[in-house]
Amino acid sequence: MNKKTILKKQFLWLCLLIFLFGCKPLIALYDQYAYTQATSLKVDMQNLALESDSVSYDVAKPDIDKVNVELQKAYEYNKGRDNNSLSTKQYEILISDAHFYKSFLGNWKTKGKESEALATDASNKIAELMDQVIKLENGKNK
Repeated sequence: MNKKTILKKQFLWLCLLIFLFGCKPLIALYDQYAYTQATSLKVDMQNLALESDSVSYDVAKPDIDKVNVELQKAYEYNKGRDNNSLSTKQYEILISDAHFYKSFLGNWKTKGKESEALATDASNKIAELMDQVIKLENGKNK
C-alpha cells in the first residue's frame, strides 16, 4: 500500500470514531422517576385546585406547601439531568410567580375560597400544563 492509501484509511477510521463517540442525544433520555414525579404532581395539583371551592386557603396551606416542595424537587431533579433543558424550562414556568398555578394560589389566598366553576377550570388548566410535561418525558427515547 502506498502512503496516500494508508492516510485515507486512517482518516476514514478517525471520521468513524468521531461519528460514533461524538454523537450523543440532543435531549435527555426517558427517565421513569421524572415521569412518576410529573404524574404525581399533576394529581396533587389538580386535587388542590378542586378543593379550593370547599376548603379555605389557610386550612389547605400545609397541603399547598407540600405540593410546592414536590414541584421544586421535580424542577431541581430535572435541572440536574444532562440535555434536559426543555423539561427544566417547563418546570421553571410552573414555579414562576407569573405563571397560572402561582396566580391561582394567590387568588385563592386573597379570596379564601374559590367558586366551584373556577376550581374546576383551574384543575383542567393544571391538567393541560402537566400533560405537556408528561408527554415530553414520555416521548423521550427509552
